[in-house]
Amino acid sequence: MLKTVLYVILLITSVLRLISVVFVLMMGEATHLPTRVIVLTSITVVYGLLLLVRRFILSVHPRHFIHFFIFQTAVFAYNLIFVSRTVPLEIRPFEVLVTGTMLDILVAAVAIYYCVKNIRRKKIITVGDLH
Repeated sequence: MLKTVLYVILLITSVLRLISVVFVLMMGEATHLPTRVIVLTSITVVYGLLLLVRRFILSVHPRHFIHFFIFQTAVFAYNLIFVSRTVPLEIRPFEVLVTGTMLDILVAAVAIYYCVKNIRRKKIITVGDLH
C-alpha cells in the first residue's frame, strides 16, 4: 500500500514538474527564473521518471524513495532560498511548480517518515522471527 501511494505521488509530481519545466523553457525570456533553478528541477524530474521506469524493470525499495525525496527536498529548499534572494516578487503559478513550495517539502518529509517507519517495522519483524 505504501509503495503504491509513493508511486502515485512520484508520478504526479514528476509529470507536473515536467510539464511546467517545458512550459517555462518554451516561454524563453518571459520567465523570471534563473537557469540554475530550471536545471535542478529538471534533474529532479529525470530522477523521478527513472524511478518510475525502474519500477517496471526491477523492484524499487523504500530506500530508493527515501533518496529521491531527500534529494527533492534539498532541491526545493535551495530553489526557494535562491529564488527569494534573486527574483522579484512577481512569480507566476507555473513557475511556482518549477521552484517548489513549502508544501512540497512537507509532503516529501512525510513520505520519508513513512518509508523509514516501514523499513524499521520490517527489521523488527524479521528480528522477531529469528527467535
